[in-house]
Amino acid sequence: MEIIMQRISLRKKTIFVTGSAGFIGSKLVLALLSTQSPIKIIGLDNMNDYYDVRIKKWRLAEIEKIASKQIHSSYSFVIGDLANKCLVDQIFAEYKPDIVVNLAAQAGVRHSITNPDEYITSNVIGFYNILEACRHSFDNGKKGVEHLVYASSSSVYGSNKKIP
Repeated sequence: MEIIMQRISLRKKTIFVTGSAGFIGSKLVLALLSTQSPIKIIGLDNMNDYYDVRIKKWRLAEIEKIASKQIHSSYSFVIGDLANKCLVDQIFAEYKPDIVVNLAAQAGVRHSITNPDEYITSNVIGFYNILEACRHSFDNGKKGVEHLVYASSSSVYGSNKKIP
């Protein structure tokens, strides 16, 4: 079986990036703004305090600096939680993303042991809301989401039975 990978064009696409104030999400948004034009990016982050919120605010300010210099591209930021189905549905209805990159997740393996509800809410329910919004983006003959990329917290991978 031969697998053929094709590069997709991001020009004139609307990309929804969750976790966009996080380390990887912010780097992705900056790279897209710097290398793709025209492009429209919608970022979402709940801005929780698991990591220092000042770092997240600094990253968002850096994104705004780059975005403000783009003539044909834009970045819009929404503070909110993936577990809020109404918010996720509202973002899909308003922006109609072509591509979704789901990077949002509650991080920290040790934290997951003491606060498992936070992981279920963000990493399971939040991802479920993204999947459902992507699925429903095709309703009534609409063109829908072309690509979904999922990369999340290490806390949701693997089957290690040993507690860290």
